Amino acid sequence: MKAALALAGIWGLAMVLAVPAAADPAADIRAARAAYNAAIASRDVVGIRAVLGEPYIGIAGSGGERIETADAMAEYFARAFRTPGFLGFVRTPDVVTIADPPARAMERGHWSGGSLGGRLRGEYLAVWVPTPQGWRLRSETFVTLGVTLGGDPAAPAR
Repeated sequence: MKAALALAGIWGLAMVLAVPAAADPAADIRAARAAYNAAIASRDVVGIRAVLGEPYIGIAGSGGERIETADAMAEYFARAFRTPGFLGFVRTPDVVTIADPPARAMERGHWSGGSLGGRLRGEYLAVWVPTPQGWRLRSETFVTLGVTLGGDPAAPAR
C-alpha cells in the first residue's frame, strides 16, 4: 500500500513538473483558440494542425461525425477550404476552467460559421492539455443549435 501511495505521489509530481510554467493558463488557452480561429480564417491547414494535440478527437456539430486524429481534423479543414462558398467557423470561449494541478483544462463556448448556402451556430466543449509546446486541443464536441439556409451569409443563424 505504501509503495502504491509513493508511486501515486511520484506520478503526481511528474505531472506537475511536466506542465509548462505559465502566469495565466486560461489566457494561454484563449490565445491558442484565437490562433486556431485565425488559421481557419486564413485557410492555414498547418496553423490548424499546430493547435491540435495527439490523441485528438472531434465530434462535428450537425451530423455527429467523429474525426479521430489531429491529422484527420487538418484534412477535414483542407477539404472544407476547397469547397466553393465555404466561409469558415469562429469559436468564442465563454468559460475556461483549469484543473488543479493544471494537467488539463475545459473550454466551453459558442461557435458560428458555414457557407454561402447557409449559416450554422451552436455551442462547444473542448479539452486542452499542456505540452512542452504549449496548450493543445485533446478533444472538441460541437452541437449545432441553429441553422439559416441560403440568403445573406452575414445574417446570424437562429
